[in-house]
Amino acid sequence: MKEQAWFEMVDVRRRQWETAVWIPLRRSETLAREGDYSTPGSLEEFDGVGAIAIHPEFRELAEKLGWSDFGLINTQSYASKNHPYKPADVVWHNDGQAIGFSLVLVHRVGRDHPSQWIVHPDLVIALGLLQEGDSWLRVDEGYIEVIRQRRNTSGEVVAIEIKSDFLRDYLCARGLALRVVQFHQRWEITEAIDHLSWGENGAEIEEPFERLSLGAHAIGHDGGPPDAGMAVFKAWRTDVDPEQDAQVFGAETDENTDYETRTFVRPGGRVGYRVEGELWREAWVESADRSIRVRGDKPRDVLRFVVDAAGATMTATELNREDVGRWLYFRPQVVGALLSYRGSALSWYTENTGSVQCSPNEGVHFGIDAAGLINVYAEDIANKAQWQQQVWLGHNVAPAGPASAELLNAQMRCEPASTEAPENYFQEMLKRLDAAFVKLHGSPLFHDHPDKAGMLDKMHRFRGLTGRAGVLSLAKDIARATADAINVAQMRALVPPGTKPDLGSLKLLDAYLAAKVGSVRSREIMGPLVGVYDLRLGDAHPASSGIADAVKLAHVDPNADGVEQCKQLFQSAALALHSILEAVCPPTAPSELK
Repeated sequence: MKEQAWFEMVDVRRRQWETAVWIPLRRSETLAREGDYSTPGSLEEFDGVGAIAIHPEFRELAEKLGWSDFGLINTQSYASKNHPYKPADVVWHNDGQAIGFSLVLVHRVGRDHPSQWIVHPDLVIALGLLQEGDSWLRVDEGYIEVIRQRRNTSGEVVAIEIKSDFLRDYLCARGLALRVVQFHQRWEITEAIDHLSWGENGAEIEEPFERLSLGAHAIGHDGGPPDAGMAVFKAWRTDVDPEQDAQVFGAETDENTDYETRTFVRPGGRVGYRVEGELWREAWVESADRSIRVRGDKPRDVLRFVVDAAGATMTATELNREDVGRWLYFRPQVVGALLSYRGSALSWYTENTGSVQCSPNEGVHFGIDAAGLINVYAEDIANKAQWQQQVWLGHNVAPAGPASAELLNAQMRCEPASTEAPENYFQEMLKRLDAAFVKLHGSPLFHDHPDKAGMLDKMHRFRGLTGRAGVLSLAKDIARATADAINVAQMRALVPPGTKPDLGSLKLLDAYLAAKVGSVRSREIMGPLVGVYDLRLGDAHPASSGIADAVKLAHVDPNADGVEQCKQLFQSAALALHSILEAVCPPTAPSELK
């Protein structure tokens, strides 16, 4: 049996939409249901919410309206000869006065199909949202979820909610406010009501924008009032002739109709009580004071970046000036933070410069200085959306020396460095070596696998920020792209006769190369790839004593930091692939294969 507090809904009444993260745009949800309508212990809880965007000139009128006006209203379009056409989203008052519109429309297409809940297209387009399943995501903010819908166990949509700050941004751009109305009901069938202070007399609690009605009434076996009188009325036509063909009936009159009535009393008497609490609430969700997303207003300048060794700070507005040309410095961990967002990407221009983005088409040109810090021209950060600035700000530090020489040369002198990032070098060698084998033997050296592109995108030197574990993990991926990807069947057909048939991929490639350049040179070429493969095994067994030997074989400095070790892994593997390319291409081979 539920306590009195459950019916008085203190928990529901203290929840305020004005401060909520998620605002309901429409909700019709049965939160609990047990038993039937007459057995003690049966109960039900229902929550309904409606929300209407109100034009400012009708705000005073809207405050006089409530659940019966704005609740789970019909959002069908209609017209007649006496009234103008009403679009489905428009909310009328007094049958013709458009005072606002619904942000969620309900489309009913027949009893054989569930009702469709449709988020207003203008809201979706204005906020730049992409629907995926039951979520609407803002692509320009790292695919953050902005609108979500919930379903019941039958798969029917019961609620659609939107994040408060996005809703307020939209309302600001359109000069609107959202009127939210709620009806929450809880009832239970009980055998007695002596635990309720208000008993059968019930109670009414009224506060501004809120009314709670409490009551208890006796019920019979069928859930209706006990010992209640019932009346049944039956009427029929008296001029029906079953023998007449295609009979036509005229209007009903006293002469061609008859009727009868009967009354009875429900049997059984009282079996319990239906205890009920009903809550009606209204509230306003106000617009933001500026519309950063929809209207493009400037955000408040609340973020300050460290700009020099003394710890001085400047805001984005101060940094976004033509007469202030400076660079900001960040811990390299910022790259991992940026790449954690969906739609992120990392690419390389030179050995120590590249582009990183946490949102599609939002790349930032960066450089890596001698201290290993990430350098970015300050204006490039200041021009980004504030949510992106916050990601960068979390890793902002004071300078530890000059900015990246390669970045300065590219941005200030218009003289990009001629160096190449080992990440790019490695991938280029994979492609060129495949092209060479296709040219020479009719098929590539490496076979494809479905996740190859995604795997290569995630292979970069910053994996080493996690230390030894990151280095070993990268070695595993390099091995997957090389040793594990070698077309073993093809290599067995290419090695000299008499080669052991059970050799692994790297030893087969070694045997193939030995026939071309000799066994000594072949081992020199293959050494780094073998070292990387041995490190790959170390990823599964990090305590392995063979890791030191593998590091040496892969030409990696054991005293370097993780980022530098990863960079060296790429360099060693790429040089090994380049040497293989030179070995397999005859002197007269086209230059594009070299």
